[in-house]
Amino acid sequence: EVVTQRFFKAMATSSITERIVGNIAEWASELKHAVWGLTQSEQVRVWNDLSGDEGRRRTFGTDGTEYNSKDLYEPEDLVRDALTDLSLEIDGLSPKQSSALKKALEISPDYVMSRNFCLKFLRAEQFDARLAAVRMALHFEEKLSLFGEEKLVREILLSDLNKDDMECLKSGYLQVLRELDFGNRKVIFYYHAVSGCYKHRENLCRSVWYVMNTISTSEDVQKLGIANVVYNLGGFPEDGMDYEKSRRIARLFKAIPVRICSFYPCIDTKAWAVVVETFSVMISMYLRFRLRVIKGDHEWIMLKLKAIGIPSEALPVTDDSKLLVEDHLEWIENLKKKEDLEPEPPRKRSRAERDNNTETLHELLASASSLERGNRNRNPAYSLQ
Repeated sequence: EVVTQRFFKAMATSSITERIVGNIAEWASELKHAVWGLTQSEQVRVWNDLSGDEGRRRTFGTDGTEYNSKDLYEPEDLVRDALTDLSLEIDGLSPKQSSALKKALEISPDYVMSRNFCLKFLRAEQFDARLAAVRMALHFEEKLSLFGEEKLVREILLSDLNKDDMECLKSGYLQVLRELDFGNRKVIFYYHAVSGCYKHRENLCRSVWYVMNTISTSEDVQKLGIANVVYNLGGFPEDGMDYEKSRRIARLFKAIPVRICSFYPCIDTKAWAVVVETFSVMISMYLRFRLRVIKGDHEWIMLKLKAIGIPSEALPVTDDSKLLVEDHLEWIENLKKKEDLEPEPPRKRSRAERDNNTETLHELLASASSLERGNRNRNPAYSLQ
């Protein structure tokens, strides 16, 4: 009740819908019981994700034993059994839940069921095959919505982003830090809750998709996960907060094949506190337990982030909370150069194109047959060649 009362007054003058307010009331009760219901092992897992220690030492064994190894050795029997279980779990998904996934399987089963691709989702869900299948189904559902069927079964490139997508990406409101955190994990930086950096919500969603799926190719990212830092200092968006955008991003977090180990919103005003609490309604219970709000001015937040293992000196902001984008633009340029050197991904042809190519092939065969008969008639020796 205390949590609910605190937000009703703050939201009374905001543009948040009644549905969101109702969700917050429901969340207050749900979260209270969920915290009480965590087992000791689940509490340890949450702490290990936040601290980064767990990511460097845990490996997986079918007998449940943890092995100490810096490279996170994965026993082959675990991988083999998990891949088999994942295939069975995919078959068991409901038609409504798996429509986009099944479409992808029809187009290119080799892409969808490849070992490396499936391992991304299994690692994101710590080898829980059922959860990995659900994440994969949502992955293709979001990908189909954002990029269409033509790009459904190949990796997304910078060239697939339109002009508005690229402007959003180049704004620097979403960046991958050069330095790793204490747990050797990549750190994703968000400026002002990625508000005011896009023309349409889809521009932001495609930019987030591109960044997250680009880093997901790293085996270290797949095994160790990532840390998120949301820097919300330096003023509140003039146009207010787009909560539908927040809901879309929260959904994308459930679809990307990357495990988010920690989430640190940094705030300095009550207005941002309302934004963070509202966003916590939209994310999964898993991520709520890994969300820790840091309050204070810039200097205090930098010290606090450093104390918990985040390389605060690498954050792309000045002491007066202005955004820096030079390193980010260089990162984009390096990706572009790398993609330019790689062969263009195969494009799925439409039915009309396939039919047209078939007709052309038949015409060529007919012409070749006619030419051969003509040569044979003009030159009797031709048949002896």
